[in-house]
Amino acid sequence: MKRIGFGACLLFAVLTLMAFRPLSVTAGEQATYTMGIIPTWEPVMTHTQWIPFVERLAKETGLPFKLKVYETMADFERDIVSPTGPDFIFANALQVVVAHEAQGYIPLVKGGGSIRAVLFVRKDSPVQRADELAEKRIAFVGDKNL
Repeated sequence: MKRIGFGACLLFAVLTLMAFRPLSVTAGEQATYTMGIIPTWEPVMTHTQWIPFVERLAKETGLPFKLKVYETMADFERDIVSPTGPDFIFANALQVVVAHEAQGYIPLVKGGGSIRAVLFVRKDSPVQRADELAEKRIAFVGDKNL
């Protein structure tokens, strides 16, 4: 992330979190925010890769954050729809949609690159270009494709 972009994202994330997802804490306590990470690696590798970011986030915001690492994708997907799930998540596009619908998560940061997809058709299909699918109905393989 660019330096200015990182600071702006941190500020926006903290303000959004405070406005939309207040935590219950008793007087004198400070809320600890949880960052849940999609399990794309083994838990030890996920922790190694993400802990520097979470520590920097805590340092630059002055707020306590903890990293939540998951053993399986099923554990992560169960947690992001749970009312007791993490305060922030790093997830793929489908999981962002699911988390938004279930718990009101708001996407805060998006990469600068385009979203890319691959469409497959039979060799003898009359469709040869993606724009030929405009206003047409298409099917996806499986229920977890976007």
